[in-house]
Amino acid sequence: MFSKLLGISRFLLFLLVVLVFFTYLFFTNFFFSREMQIKRGLTTRRFIIKNVLNKLLGVKITVKGTIPTEKCILMANHRTYYDAIVILKDVLAFPIGKIEVQSWPLIGYAASLTGVLFVNRFNKESRRGTIDAMNQKLNDGYTIFNTPEGTTHDEPTTIAFHPGTFTAAAKNKIPIVPIAIEYELVEDAWIGDDTFIRHFVQCFGKSNTRIKVTYFDSIISDDADYLLNTTKELIDTELLRIRKEWNLI
Repeated sequence: MFSKLLGISRFLLFLLVVLVFFTYLFFTNFFFSREMQIKRGLTTRRFIIKNVLNKLLGVKITVKGTIPTEKCILMANHRTYYDAIVILKDVLAFPIGKIEVQSWPLIGYAASLTGVLFVNRFNKESRRGTIDAMNQKLNDGYTIFNTPEGTTHDEPTTIAFHPGTFTAAAKNKIPIVPIAIEYELVEDAWIGDDTFIRHFVQCFGKSNTRIKVTYFDSIISDDADYLLNTTKELIDTELLRIRKEWNLI
């Protein structure tokens, strides 16, 4: 009973933080150029995640490896909607998110204000448009965050990767930084028909949610298959290592 009350309380506070964040950006953006609006969105989002959200929700993140500071494409496995927040705590990046999030009340609009590139992975034109938008952001000097599996799951290792972003990286010689993200509890993954609210209350109804993140060195190649296969192998090996540490296998 206590965990459910804690989860509900944190959910309501989470919505309040998002509302305040959205309101602040919405009304102050009128005084800035489009370029400054983007930069303010990225930096304000990182400040809120690092100093408010993770503390509010009891999130404890252990980081291994070197957090990249140069322009690149961050490629991570996908467990839950919180994956992006875990990474955006440390990196100013444009995440690629599924189109459904754009329709979420409040959260979707706040995401749009802070540089989320939405894609319908089942629509060829949408995928092409997102790749074009991604390339433009990279040309502007920004970093991209992507989860190439395209969906969440709780398998021990990654499922099949979508190749589009790897093809773009190979064509333009953009560095790829593989990232492994793992949660202490398997049930922290958001899968199946679970609703956002129910999962949120369950996941953050416990005192702490522990997460381990490993950043690998960047990879550069004009061979998209090499980029994809190397990224997948590195992440898979690290996920198994972390799961062994947490006695999940």
